[in-house]
Amino acid sequence: MRYPIEFSQNTLVYNNHHLQTVKMKHCWIETINGKKPGKEMDYNTMAFVEKRKNMLTVIQRNTQVNSLHKYFSKILFLLHITGVDVTSCPESVKTNKLCRWLWQSPKYIFNLCVLSILYIQLNWLITQREKRKEVALFFILLIQSSAHYRLHVSRQRIGTWLENLSKVANKLQYSGNSRRLKIFVWLYCITFSLLVIGLMAWHFYSGENEEVLKQCSRSFAEVKIFKDSFKYCYTIQCIMMIVFPLVLGGILVPFTAFYSFTCIYIYLLYDKLNSQLRNSVVLKEFHRLLVACEVINDVVTSLDDHFSYSAFVTVLSSMAGIFRASFVLLFEGEKNPMTLIYYAIAGLLYLAVFLSTILSASAATQEGRIAKELIVSLPGKFPSHYKELKVTLRKHFKREVVLTLWKMYTIERSILISALGTLVTYGILIATLGNVGNGKVGND
Repeated sequence: MRYPIEFSQNTLVYNNHHLQTVKMKHCWIETINGKKPGKEMDYNTMAFVEKRKNMLTVIQRNTQVNSLHKYFSKILFLLHITGVDVTSCPESVKTNKLCRWLWQSPKYIFNLCVLSILYIQLNWLITQREKRKEVALFFILLIQSSAHYRLHVSRQRIGTWLENLSKVANKLQYSGNSRRLKIFVWLYCITFSLLVIGLMAWHFYSGENEEVLKQCSRSFAEVKIFKDSFKYCYTIQCIMMIVFPLVLGGILVPFTAFYSFTCIYIYLLYDKLNSQLRNSVVLKEFHRLLVACEVINDVVTSLDDHFSYSAFVTVLSSMAGIFRASFVLLFEGEKNPMTLIYYAIAGLLYLAVFLSTILSASAATQEGRIAKELIVSLPGKFPSHYKELKVTLRKHFKREVVLTLWKMYTIERSILISALGTLVTYGILIATLGNVGNGKVGND
C-alpha cells in the first residue's frame, strides 16, 4: 500500500541567507512490509522536517569539496580586473587603506578606459568624412558599455548561482572531472588573452588609422579648438590603439567565459539529473531529483533574467565583428598584409565569442527540455497516483525554462544557420552596392 503525505520542502535559493520555500503536495511514499509508517518514520515530525531542511542547505564541508568558486577562480579574476568585483574584499585588505584602494582600483581604471574610448570614438565620428563605419563602431561600443554596466549591477548574483550549482552537484552526487574543467578554463582564458594581445599588437601596424589621423588633424573643429591639432589627434589615436583592444577584450572575454562555462556546467547537471530520472524506480527517490531540478531551473531563470541583455549584446557585437572582418578579408584584399592580419585575428576573436556563447547556452536549454519531458512523464510510471502527481507537476514544472537573447529569441543551435545566412546575404548585398557606387558594374 501507499499513503499520501504533504511535503513542505525548503529549496536552495540562497540569497542573503534567506531560504525560499517551495511546497510540493501529494507526494507518495512506499509502505514498509505493508504497514503504515510508524512513529520512527513520521514525516510530519519536526525531526524529519529539520532533516529535509539540512539536506537542502549548503553544507560547508561538502561545498568546500565541490565548490565552483575554485574552478571559476580564473574567470572571477578576469571579472575583477574589469571592474566586476564578485568576491568581497578580504578582511586583511580592509584594514589597510592602500591595499583597499589597490583592490578597488581596477573598477575605476577600467571605467576610465571605457569612457576614454567612447570620447575618442565620438571625436572620430565628428571629424571623419565617411561616417558610416564610425557610427556603427560607436553604437557597438555604446551597447557593449551598457551590457558591462548590467553585468556590474548583477555581480552579487554570480556567487549565489555558483553556490547553488555546487549544492545541486553534491545532492546529485556529481563530481565530474574537476581536473578537466580546470584545464578547459585555463585554455579558454589563455587563448582569449592571446587573441586580445595579438589584436593590440597588430593594431599598431594595421595602417587603418593613417587616413583617420589625416582627416582629424585637418578637421575644422579640431583646428579651431586646438593650436596643434595634429599633436592632439596623434595623442588620442595612440591611446585608442592601446586601450581599444583592452576594452574590447575586457568587456567580451570575461562575460563570455563566465556565461559559457556556467551554461556548460548546467548542461552537465541536467545530463546527470536526466540519467538518474531514467534509472530511478522508487517514487521516494524522485523527490530528491525534483528538488534538484527545481533549483537548477531557478538558476537558469535567474541567469536569463539578469544576463539575457548582456548575451544579446555579446552575440550582436560578435556578429558585427565577424561581418566586418570577413568583408575586409574577402572584398578588400588590396589592403596591406598587416591590415589583413589584424582583421584575421579580430575575426577569430569574434568567432570564438559567438560560438562559445551560442553552443553552450543552446546545449543547456536543450538538456533542460529533456529533463522537463522526463519529469512530466513521471505520472505514467505510477498510474495509481496519476492524478495527484499530475497536479503537483503542473504546479511546479509547467513554466518554460530557457536561455534567451534579451527575452526575445530562445538560444538554439538554429541561430548558427540564421546568422550564417544573414552574414552571407548582407555581405553580398553591400559588396554589390559598393561596386555599383564605385562604377565597377557596367550598365546594360
